[in-house]
Order: sequence, then structure tokens, then C-alpha cells
Amino acid sequence: MSRVILGLALAGLLTAGSAVAQPATGTVTVTLEKVRSDKGDVVVGLCADAKAPFPGFCTPQAKAPAKAGTTVVTFTGVAPGTYALQAFHDENGDGRPNIPPEGLAYGNGAGFPPKWTAAAITVAGDTATRTAMTYIGAQFGGRKQGGSGAAAPEGVVKTDVREGGLYAELYAPAGARKAPALVLIGGSEGGIDGVSRLAADLSKHGYAVLALAYWAEPGLPKTLEGVPLEYFDEAMAWLKARPEVDPKALGAIGISRGSEAVLLLASRNPDIRAVGAFAPSSIVWQGLNFENPMAMKAAWTLGGKDVPFATPVGSAYQPNGPLKQMFSLALAEADKHPEAAIPVERIKGPILLISGKADGLWPSDDFAQRIEARLRARHFAYPVVHLSYEGAGHAVFAGDPASPGLVARAKAPANAYLGGDGPSDARAWADDWPKTLAFFDKYLKGRGR
Repeated sequence: MSRVILGLALAGLLTAGSAVAQPATGTVTVTLEKVRSDKGDVVVGLCADAKAPFPGFCTPQAKAPAKAGTTVVTFTGVAPGTYALQAFHDENGDGRPNIPPEGLAYGNGAGFPPKWTAAAITVAGDTATRTAMTYIGAQFGGRKQGGSGAAAPEGVVKTDVREGGLYAELYAPAGARKAPALVLIGGSEGGIDGVSRLAADLSKHGYAVLALAYWAEPGLPKTLEGVPLEYFDEAMAWLKARPEVDPKALGAIGISRGSEAVLLLASRNPDIRAVGAFAPSSIVWQGLNFENPMAMKAAWTLGGKDVPFATPVGSAYQPNGPLKQMFSLALAEADKHPEAAIPVERIKGPILLISGKADGLWPSDDFAQRIEARLRARHFAYPVVHLSYEGAGHAVFAGDPASPGLVARAKAPANAYLGGDGPSDARAWADDWPKTLAFFDKYLKGRGR
């Protein structure tokens, strides 16, 4: 889910003292490399309090007009001491970092989220230091398009789908005829590569799986804005007509922002007999545009009109903290606009929800509970299963936990953006993977409702 404006108002906080026999003040020269443009200024802060939140609000700060390639920012009158250095490229001149798309940097080249000690420099009189700017937004909408997806597992045939406006990969068991089928829609990362790995995992268990990109690939929107819901209808119709597929055994899975698409799709398509929404939302949220974060549009359209949406509270973001609060604080306002709620009660089949209670990206466990409450209030006629995991973050479902990539990720430390950590997430994967297979086996292979 998976990226909104990170309003990281970076400045500096000075509490350093000076030692006897040291110069009273000095000049600090900061050389910033890999500055991508001449737009705006490069702003640098020096943070002396190791116990204060970092990145945080710090003084002193200094700035210089940005120069593509290398920009030099100079401080004068800096007391001796130890300071963590932070910087951002204020390309739009609004005095605050909009991350992404604007760039950031920390002392000693420390990556985000940095520890204070990792970004710290020592000032003793005149001091010079260097670091390099990083532009997180380049990982998303600005990255190279044309992904080809994961390789097909043994015994599975992969088909590139580049027709009828679709950009997808179909993974189907070799020689399959009338196999149960799933549409799989990933999160706000866009593109085909990530979601195709999950599709390949599922295809090993007798499913024809269509991994569907919906932005950030050739022929698709370049941002997560204005994506027509009819696009997902067309993908489902294409899959239903395939000779490998049983048209009476269709399911759909959506992850993070893809859960919005899947729940909206299933609420309008009675052919879908079983639905999975993992790290889900119960509400339609604003779109994402990392190149124009101050004027982002609707994520989805229907019949050429924007689908109503709620807007996260960007001012609620705290540096080095989760994004979850931006969504949680928006719920009261969202509740005043019920048209933004997803009409899950219109779905014509059972629903599987998976959430992590430590989700840092958005409150998916709360969203899942809201979905459950809405369904109960409307006397939903089909089974609803909610798998909720203590300690797990946004990556609460990641496919087959035995895959090499996940074995490595199971050892990862806590994640500032996604919440959770490798061991906690891995415990969820070990439990939810077989339960997900059992759910779809029951309702697609067994034709139970």
C-alpha cells in the first residue's frame, strides 16, 4: 500500500555545549551530491539532542539554491559538539519536504530511517562533510516500465497478456482445462513484478492465476489516479473466457490498495464466487501521484466519473513514524461521507480478510473489523473469515513462506513504514498461507458457498 505524501518537516534542534579550549564557534560546510535539479533550495539541519525524535524539528538550519549534481550548504557560528545531519531538496519552495518526490539525505550517507548515531558528525571548529541526496519517488511512478513478471514454476505455463488494453501475466497449470481461477491485484507499488510472484506461488496449487497490473506499466495510467473500474471488469471477462478456466469457479484477491479494487470489482460482479482482501481497506482512498503530491486525484473512476474517496490527514505524519495515523485520523471525517465506503454487502460469495495488528502503513486490522461490522449489520448471507495477527505488519500475507525470498525476509528487523518485523510477519505467513489455500479450495474447487 502499498505511499502517500510524507510531510516530514525537517529542520534541526541545537542543544550542544562547548568544551573548554575549543573554538567558540566554527563553520560547517556540507556538500550534497546527486542533487537532481536546479529547482528550489537544498535545506540542511543539524540536530544535537540524541534523545529527541530523529528525523525531527531541528535548529540551526541553513540552505542554498539547488545546483544539479552538487550543492554546498554552509553554516556559520556553530558551537562544537556532535550533531546528526539531515537535509532535503525543497524543489517546490514550500519550505517543507514532500517525500516522495522530493529528495532527502542524512549525515554519513545513512539511509532512511536513520539512527541518530548513524547520521552524526562531530564539529570542532571548521568542519567539512559530504553526503548524497536520495529521491524515494524514483522507485515508484518514475521507474522503468515494461515488467515481464516472475518465471513460471515447474508444471505451470506462463502467458504474457498484452491485449484488449490489459497488462497481465497468466499462470496456469500445464494442460489445464476448466481449472479454478483467480484474479490477483497488488498494492500501490504498481507494475507487474511483485504481484506476479504471488500468482506463481498460487498457480502451483492447481489455480489459473491472472496477475494484473493496473498502473505503472505501458498503456496503463502512469499514476494511481483515474484507474477505470471497467478495466478490472474486462480482465475478469478475459479470464472467464479462457479455455484453461472453469467460468463457474472464479475468485479474486487484492492486497493493500488492490483490496479496494477487488472489493469494488466483486461488489459489481456476481461471477466472483470467493474474495480475498489482505491488509485491506474498508474505504476508498485518494489516489497517488508522487510527482504532484499536493493535488492528487481520485484513484478510481466508474462510467467516466470519479469514485468518491476519503483523504488521509497528511499533517498527522510524524518523522520516523508509521503512516497509519494519517488514515486513522481521517476515519471520523470519512464516516460523514458514506459514499466513500466500499459496499462489500453486494458481494455474492464468501470473503477472507487477513490483517496485521501492527500494520504501520494503514490500520488494516481496524478496516477489516469495519468490513465485518458492515456485513453483520446488513445480514450478509455468505461466510466471512478474518485472520488477524498480533505483531504482524502490512506485509501480513506474502505467498508461500518456503520461497527463498521470504526465508530471507523472515529475519528482517522492524520496518518503520510497514510495521511488524520479519519474525512476526513470518509467523503470520506460516499460518495464513495454508488457510488461504484451504479457503479457496473449499469455495472454488469444492464449489461450497
